[in-house]
Amino acid sequence: MSPAALAWHNLAHKRGRTAIAVAGVAFAVVLVFMELGLYDGVGRTAAMLYDALRFELLLVSSEYVDVSRTGDFPRARLAQARAAPDVTDAVPVSMGIGTWRMPARRDLLGRAVPAGGTRSISILGVPPDRLADVFAVDRGRVFRSPAEAARAGKLLTGPDAILFDTRSKPEFGRLADLIDVPPAGDPATGNVLRYNGRHVDVVGGFALGTGFSWNAMILTAEPTFAAITYRPADRVAFGLVSLEPGTDPDAAARTLRAALPADVRVMTRPEIEAHENRHWMRLTSIGQFLLVAVVLAVAVGVIFVYQMMAADIRAMLPEYATVKALGYRPPFLGGVVLAQAAFLAVLGFVPGFVAAVGLYAVARTVGGIPTEMTASRAAVVLGLTCGMCLGSGLLAVRKVHAADPADLFA
Repeated sequence: MSPAALAWHNLAHKRGRTAIAVAGVAFAVVLVFMELGLYDGVGRTAAMLYDALRFELLLVSSEYVDVSRTGDFPRARLAQARAAPDVTDAVPVSMGIGTWRMPARRDLLGRAVPAGGTRSISILGVPPDRLADVFAVDRGRVFRSPAEAARAGKLLTGPDAILFDTRSKPEFGRLADLIDVPPAGDPATGNVLRYNGRHVDVVGGFALGTGFSWNAMILTAEPTFAAITYRPADRVAFGLVSLEPGTDPDAAARTLRAALPADVRVMTRPEIEAHENRHWMRLTSIGQFLLVAVVLAVAVGVIFVYQMMAADIRAMLPEYATVKALGYRPPFLGGVVLAQAAFLAVLGFVPGFVAAVGLYAVARTVGGIPTEMTASRAAVVLGLTCGMCLGSGLLAVRKVHAADPADLFA
């Protein structure tokens, strides 16, 4: 009989113990999948806004920290940028955060929640007639077509008009319900839409998404942005710079940096995305915590599997001693233990993978975190699972070698 066959018989013989071991491995697999998914989600959400914007070069304030702390710079820098060689346009975008009066809504269990209370909500201010120049327009993007962007821009020309992100967290309200609220409020439901204490009118929606930087987003025209955020109209958060076709962005960035004052920074798309990823994944507690959590999940799995295998070996020491007495060498017994560990890895990975796919869907729907199962991640976790179980098996092998046939006659 081969070591693999004997290992399989051992697992099948004590099904209850095997089920517990498989459940422990599956739990560790789910932990690793979730921590890796959330870690990847941090990277994705870090650059989510920039993925949605159209630019070759980005102007930001010299005080820029990350997408949630942008700072601002004089609008006049945009005119200076347009005068630079190879620059075709520079479009302003303002960004801020304020308080949103929570509307009447339903919670995750479908229970009615009355209007009241406030939460922080992010806001973008843009030229309403240039939405197709601000956002990448295509299926699956903020706006699906130039025509849709043009219609949304016309809606934003109304007084106190805003667009609501349909991918915002559910507790901020549903677009269909918010559109129905009159500008002066709805006495029947108590709904009154206010941003920073001012009445606003939800006239439509757009699709951006949430992340670790914001839970909900609204979009409005520049004049409305200045009015409801109480910010000066002559300062902006971003300048979206477009270049002549065929222009090297790195060379254009160097030229623009030399032409603009020190109160503004010029960044290429790869530079701003790398900056956000580095900030959120290395410099914040979120990224560091998730990375440590992956290591801890693997460590927990190693300890659990080792304890289960060690207990199983202790219970079966007479059987292992008998096998030794029949003339089988220590490498054969070690092969049995490692084969058993490999079987546990595969048996535990399958339910862990299935559970992780379901939890990823929950994280996307409820938490707004873009967690996606990928083949590469599945392969990495399978490799970690096999390494975890085989490592535990190697630790447990020495207990098998301690089995002494003489003990059978003691």
